[in-house]
Order: sequence, then structure tokens, then C-alpha cells
Amino acid sequence: MKKLMNICLCMMTSLLMVGCHQERSAVHILCPTGAPSLALVGEYENITKDGNIQLVDGTDQLIAELTKADSEYDIIIAPINLGTQLIAKGQTDYRLQSVLTWGNLYYVGTSQDALEKTGELALFGEGAVPQKIVETVDIQTQLEPHYYSSATLVQQKLLSGQVEVGMLAEPLASATIAKAKQSGMNLSVLVDLQKEYGTQGYPQAAMFVKEGYQNDELFQAIQDFTENNYPDLKEKLESIGIDQLGLPSVDITVASIERQNVHYVEAHQCEDEIKQFLELFNITYSSDMLVS
Repeated sequence: MKKLMNICLCMMTSLLMVGCHQERSAVHILCPTGAPSLALVGEYENITKDGNIQLVDGTDQLIAELTKADSEYDIIIAPINLGTQLIAKGQTDYRLQSVLTWGNLYYVGTSQDALEKTGELALFGEGAVPQKIVETVDIQTQLEPHYYSSATLVQQKLLSGQVEVGMLAEPLASATIAKAKQSGMNLSVLVDLQKEYGTQGYPQAAMFVKEGYQNDELFQAIQDFTENNYPDLKEKLESIGIDQLGLPSVDITVASIERQNVHYVEAHQCEDEIKQFLELFNITYSSDMLVS
């Protein structure tokens, strides 16, 4: 009888362990397309075996899910100022786990001399992060800033020769330089706005998790991928499908990966950088914003 009870106990323990394992492995993630999605490439296949990664354009769905009481997503990747603003207002139960990207804005133009000429500096992101960074770093130039509604319009201005300098985000910056070359036009990166802001750049896309959610194995895997030269990046991008991630060609994405500044850093390890950046948006930082 005692032997039978032990067998039953072992079976129950095994079932519970299997159940817990399945629950942990079924991760549901909401993420913007573009550079932030690159942080998930290393674990994309493992995540989507049992869970899913929903990739979206814009911030509307990110806000909707962050503020929803019963969101299906364990992890939501969003601009750090967006998520922390909702936390500060008590409008979300998600908490800041880590920073994933550290800025990818660059001035692209015909030459360094172009910054000394009169004319127009084509920009995008008025009232958002790009404008905050432009005003903070305050690059000395004779060009007059003009904001367009999208980075694509800035790209068109550069490629048509209507402006000599414009701000673009990677990987669009590299795609624009490559496209210009095909037309016999020489464009290059003139200013790295991240380096002008600070050595590490500025905290941009961040990972927010449901309060109490833990997945150390996944977090460590993402950190290992982003801090070890993005192993097998080209093969992984080809397997996932570059269009799925909202990125240009595989070759351009791989070539520009360093300038996209995708690096997993736990929020607890970069509180000073977060606090400084949030001050640009008049958001008062609190350690309560972070996972406990």
C-alpha cells in the first residue's frame, strides 16, 4: 500500500511539473514592428512553438493592451515613455522589466559641409521621441529644421535631392543610403544622435510585463542574443520572414544591426538613464515602475 501511494505521489508530482512547464513556455508577446522586434529574433522559434508574438504598427494597440485589465499578453514591448506614463497615472498593471533598444536616429546627408549650409533639415517625429532627442543634443547647423509626418517623407526628400540632410532611423537610414547609391548619389551617416546624447544612447523600446510575471530563462536568452553579436541573425531573419518583422531586406538589416542599438539591459541596472530620459517628457521616475 505504501509503495502504491509513493507511485501515485510521484505521478502527481510529475504531472504538476509538466503542467507548470507548459504554463511557463506559453508566452504571449505584443511588439512593434521594426528595430524592437530584433530583440526577439533569437527566441522567435521557441516562443511561437506554444505561444505567440503579435507584431503591430503604431502605438494604438500597445496602449489598448497595456491599459486592459485582462490582456492576453504576458509581455508588451513599447516606447519607455509611453509605458511609464501609464504606470505613473495608475492606468496599467504592467511593470518595466528591461530596456531593449537604445536609440537608432541618425542625420543622413551628402557631406559634413552640408550642415554648414543654409537650407532645410528634414526631420520627423514632431512632439515625440525624435524631436526630444534633436532638441537635447542640439547639433550645431545652419539648416532650418522642418518636420514631416513620417520618416518615409524624409527619405523621399533626400533621394529627390530636395534636401541635403535629413534625420532617419535605422534600418531605413541604411536602406536610403543603398538606394541613393543605385542612383549615383552619395549619402552617408553624418551624425550619430545616440552618441551625441550619451555613451550608451537613450532608453527607447522597453519590455513591460504583467505584474508578478517571471520568465528568467527567456529574459536571459534575449540578453545572451543581443550581447553576443546576434548569432545566426541572417539565417533567423530568413526563417522568420523579413516582412513579418516590418524590416527592409535581410542584408540591410544585418548590415545595420550595430547602429540599431538592440541591447537587453534590466531596468534595475540602468535606473539613472531611465530617470534622465523620462525627465524630457516631464515623467517623474519611481522605482515602483519596475518589476519587484
